[in-house]
Amino acid sequence: MLDLKANDPSKQAEVGYTFDVLLPDGTKTEAQITVRGENSPVVKNHSRRLYQEYKVKEQQAKRRGREVEELTLDEAEDLAAEAAAVRIIGWKGIAEDDKEIKFSKEEAERLMKAYSFLREQVMEVSGNILNFSKS
Repeated sequence: MLDLKANDPSKQAEVGYTFDVLLPDGTKTEAQITVRGENSPVVKNHSRRLYQEYKVKEQQAKRRGREVEELTLDEAEDLAAEAAAVRIIGWKGIAEDDKEIKFSKEEAERLMKAYSFLREQVMEVSGNILNFSKS
C-alpha cells in the first residue's frame, strides 16, 4: 500500500541533501552544502511570494496604463541568487582568503551572487527529486 504521508516529497525535500562542492573544472572539494529540494515548503513559499510581487507590479502598471518593466540583468541575477540561497540549509568547509565563512542567510545570498558555479550546483542538486527520496 502506498502511504502518501510517509512518501510526501515536500517533507523529504525539507530534510535536505548534502553534496560535495565541485570546482568549475569538475574537481571535487572538501566543501559541502546542504540544500532543500525544490518541493520544500520553504522553497515553494519563496516562489509564490515572488509571483505575487510580480502580479502586484503588473496590476499597478496596468492602472497607470503602462507595461511591467522587464528585469535588468542585475535584477535577474539577484533573483537567481536569492532563489538559490533560500534552498541552502547550511554548509561546511566554505572559505574566502583562508577565512571560514559561517553560514547565514545573508552570506548565502552574497555567495550565490558572487560565485555562479556554486549557485548552479545548488539549483541543480535542489531540482533533482531523486536526491530527496528515501533510500
